[in-house]
Amino acid sequence: MTPELQEKLQSCPNLPSPPAIAIQIIQLANEPEVDLDRIIHLLSCDPALSSKILRVANSPLYPYSKKIESLHQALMILGLNATISLALSFSLITSLQTTKGSGLDYSLYWKRALIAGTASRALGKICNVAEIEELYLAGLLQDLGMLALDLVFPDLYVAHNAPQTDHASLLSYENHVLEITHGAVGSWLLTKWNFPDRLRLAVAGSDDPSRIPTHDERAIFAWCVSLSGGIAEIFLRETSDDSMLTLKTQAKSLLGLSPESLMEAIENIHAQLPEIEHLLDTKLQAWTDPQAILEQARESLLVRSLQAIKQVEELQISQATMADQFEHLEENHRHDSLTGALTRAHLDACLVTAFELAVENQEPLTLVFGDLDKFKSVNDTYGHQAGDLVLQSAVQLLQLKLRGTDVVGRYGGEEFVLILPKAQEQVAEMVCNRILDAFREIRHEIPLAESITVTISLGTATHSPEKPYSNVADLLHHADEAVYYSKTHGGNQNTFYHTIQTNQLA
Repeated sequence: MTPELQEKLQSCPNLPSPPAIAIQIIQLANEPEVDLDRIIHLLSCDPALSSKILRVANSPLYPYSKKIESLHQALMILGLNATISLALSFSLITSLQTTKGSGLDYSLYWKRALIAGTASRALGKICNVAEIEELYLAGLLQDLGMLALDLVFPDLYVAHNAPQTDHASLLSYENHVLEITHGAVGSWLLTKWNFPDRLRLAVAGSDDPSRIPTHDERAIFAWCVSLSGGIAEIFLRETSDDSMLTLKTQAKSLLGLSPESLMEAIENIHAQLPEIEHLLDTKLQAWTDPQAILEQARESLLVRSLQAIKQVEELQISQATMADQFEHLEENHRHDSLTGALTRAHLDACLVTAFELAVENQEPLTLVFGDLDKFKSVNDTYGHQAGDLVLQSAVQLLQLKLRGTDVVGRYGGEEFVLILPKAQEQVAEMVCNRILDAFREIRHEIPLAESITVTISLGTATHSPEKPYSNVADLLHHADEAVYYSKTHGGNQNTFYHTIQTNQLA
């Protein structure tokens, strides 16, 4: 807060302050060890407060088989911290309800406080928070800063045009006008009153749970309080519209609550509100029919769940369609559109992969370079359409004569590269001879001629653990040199690279 705002708050004569009993209770709450006799004596000084504590201990909120007749028994049933928190709640409500400003809708304020306190307790039970009644107190006081701001700036909420049931709008308005929200002001008040840190943190983060550090051990406590305001808004507004969706999302992200657990909390709140109102002697105008709220909340969650399911299904269908399209695009990228052989780009990738596997597994790998003989004359004599038909037929023939593990790729024009994994020279020679024989025998059907024969020249290079290559580029280069040798020596034959070396040496 700015120093100017603090000065205004401190100098305001009507600023809410705890009564004497509440001040002493706060002092007790801050002591590491509290004597039961002291708290009982303190409560006994206020007969109205004592009777309310006894009424809580005997209420349906704390079902017990025997009637509680003394404050000592009540403390045993409620627990010390719960008793202190409840006593503070009763004492502060009496004090704060006498505070009157001008622009704040006090009836709505107390209705929200009552629901939020009850909601904090319900959420705390589901989340196994130990300080249940302290949660109730924090939920009850989370909007305390609005009382202070209304007193310090009497026209503040008068100038706010949106309904005060829209809490998000109020926060935005406060931040726009004052550059601060009532959560920070409420936390300042609790600090001034020497309240425990856990309550101050919960009030400070009530209007924005992201302010609460996730690693803080008090985070669950504070998040319950923050969510309680959202639950109160569900009860207070005529329609839940997107409030339920926001609440469900926050309940899941902050507390890990499923929609079913959230509905359980809302139903518990619905059941407890009449009893809480009775215990606090608080007469509030009737809120929207609670049963209608529950039905609307269930319907909202159901609709959102169905929408989520539909969106998931649509997303799955969309992903499947995209996967098919991607696969189709990948297939087109991998295979040459004319011949169906691997494209040059994918062939290069396959060459690298095949070589790496051969080296890793200590296995042989043979590459065969193929080049159709006198292919230029086919195009020149019969046209490029005939040439395309020959290329298609050639690839089909190559795939037919290769082994199941072998791969054929189009290197460019009428040049092809064959990848023969795990093939020694003897195996490669058998494969190449089958290919050569097939090309010699096959006649390609083309326009303007009954059929033609196109032979192929092959060049082969083999990597093996005994005669290894350092990289696949050298292996491919030697296969290329071998096919060049085949072509320049009449074509229609296969040449192994090592025979070129032998002939050169001879």
